[in-house]
Amino acid sequence: MRQILFTLLTVFGFTVSFAQSDSSRLKFLFVGDIMQHGGQIAGAYNVKKDTYDYQDCFQYVKPLVESADISIANLEVTHAGKPYKGYPQFSAPPQLSWALVEAGFNVIITANNHSCDGGGKGVVKTLDVLDNLKVKHTGTFRNKQERNQNYPLLVEKNGFKVAVLNYTYGTNGLSVAAPLIINYIDSAVMEADFKKAREMKVDLIVCTLHWGTEYQSLPNAYQKNWEKFCYDQGADMVIGGHPHVLQPVEVKEINGEKKLTAWSLGNFVSNQRDRTKDGGMILMAEVNKVSGKAVLGKVEHAFTWVYPRQEAVVKPFYILPDFDYNKYRSDFLDGESKAKYDLFFSDSRALFKEHSKGTTEYLVSDPNIIKRYGMLLKGYYALEIPTIADVALGILDDQHLVLGADGEYHVVNGHMESEAEAVKLKEEKRVPASIVFISPIEYKVIK
Repeated sequence: MRQILFTLLTVFGFTVSFAQSDSSRLKFLFVGDIMQHGGQIAGAYNVKKDTYDYQDCFQYVKPLVESADISIANLEVTHAGKPYKGYPQFSAPPQLSWALVEAGFNVIITANNHSCDGGGKGVVKTLDVLDNLKVKHTGTFRNKQERNQNYPLLVEKNGFKVAVLNYTYGTNGLSVAAPLIINYIDSAVMEADFKKAREMKVDLIVCTLHWGTEYQSLPNAYQKNWEKFCYDQGADMVIGGHPHVLQPVEVKEINGEKKLTAWSLGNFVSNQRDRTKDGGMILMAEVNKVSGKAVLGKVEHAFTWVYPRQEAVVKPFYILPDFDYNKYRSDFLDGESKAKYDLFFSDSRALFKEHSKGTTEYLVSDPNIIKRYGMLLKGYYALEIPTIADVALGILDDQHLVLGADGEYHVVNGHMESEAEAVKLKEEKRVPASIVFISPIEYKVIK
């Protein structure tokens, strides 16, 4: 929501500022592998507008992503350009990263085994897309100078300084020529990077690693060795991806300090539909400042299942936390899908009960999130904004872009349960807007 408002206003020369969060607490959020197989690319295509749309994929996780101060996602594709294609060498539409930023992700990591899928052009064009979105990113670089200036990635929030590091075990046998740089797991390189991070006098060092054995639910010796290396170098969190299935989360004490390891976050979104591959988790961790020192606090995980569902003009691959969706839209999960959904959550809970420690499962209980989910499922009322000038006035505070069932894009404001609420808002704000009803299969102008 903020990113859309920021984009709309800054394009037209307006200055935007937002309230600052609690300066004694920092909330992290991490998600796993973001893939784009052929079925996902085909599903996102809007034939009417000859473009791609991904924002609905993230609408059920957006409230969680936006609630964090630092939200980190692993972009396991390139934006190498057309023809867009999936496995084995990914080139995804740039609208995917736009949707990630719009959903609230503010750090994108790019070092993974698919970093070189598009060759040197793919590396550069991916960085160009992320730079144009003004989102922080790290893991791959155009040249040594760029890496020296921007690595480790420094993220400053709520009075905390955080260094983010990112490395991959390899790139599927592909490589790119100098001066391009891919961050590989290498002890000499990493030792120098950790030393630089410590010299930056940061409060926290977060190391994200692309590692492990695909489709295995427990970490291997390689992961355990590199985890120890990272903690010996001063890491506070070690966050992993690549296996495409969940692996445990562990809060542990090292030299009297609490550390956080996530061995594998699983698939955040993909078209892998086999058991244990069809989902992942959102990991949330709070850090508190105690006597000037950052101390790990509450750690939570929310399991998420990926659900491809054909709606009006696109087929979103919804990312779903555990919730009673059929209570609000009785046909949302059919029998076969509900069985796979239940199996994923059952498998994940069994794995974590046996092997994870120090983390608790987050379940959707916030009344505001429940209300939002209900409106997304049943449909909701909003005000359609007629001109950019009305947006720029800043008199409405819930701007968002929707893809209507008609295939058109609309800038609207508000999520309201009734037409009466929409009428009241329109009268209060005195804005020349139309009242519309929005659902996954309908976009209707009321008045």
